Amino acid sequence: MQIRSLAALFVLALVPVSCTAMSTYPPTAGHTVSTPNVTPGPEVMAGAIKEAHRLTAPNSKIIFNLPVGLAENTWNRVAGLLPDNARAMEPGDEGVYSVQQLRIGGGAAEVDIVYPDHGVYQLMTVKFSGGMLMDWRVEWAYRWMIPATKPVANDPLQRVADEQKAADSNAAAAEVESQSAPADSSK
Repeated sequence: MQIRSLAALFVLALVPVSCTAMSTYPPTAGHTVSTPNVTPGPEVMAGAIKEAHRLTAPNSKIIFNLPVGLAENTWNRVAGLLPDNARAMEPGDEGVYSVQQLRIGGGAAEVDIVYPDHGVYQLMTVKFSGGMLMDWRVEWAYRWMIPATKPVANDPLQRVADEQKAADSNAAAAEVESQSAPADSSK
């Protein structure tokens, strides 16, 4: 009897749970908010980027962008799941694959991603199935004929680098100004 109970528990663990609420990021009114910093968030974001790239420009380098507000470790995790030559978007980049929204619930996930298409950005939805004990795999990808705006770089590491560059520039300007100021002759 105990073996049957354990077997039934194991089978239930393999079946994706379909009664959990759908969570979205970035938040959408009426849906649970779930920041995708933990599994399956990074996995499905990386999977959507790879699938969109495979379908649209498989011989090009992957330049990716994630939604604003995600932690640095999430960016690092997604980068680690992409090919070695992939990199995060920097200001001015073209040909960017940008995750716009995730919807995760039970054993299903959908990722909306903006991808480059002959100089125009378009929207694609990639659907996944998976679960706690199963890998997340692409079920389908649908290219919408909806033009999208060019992505804006959201990488928190890029922001830190830009802030450091600005601080260094300000410090150098202050140093030049202090060296060129006339000496106080009243002493």
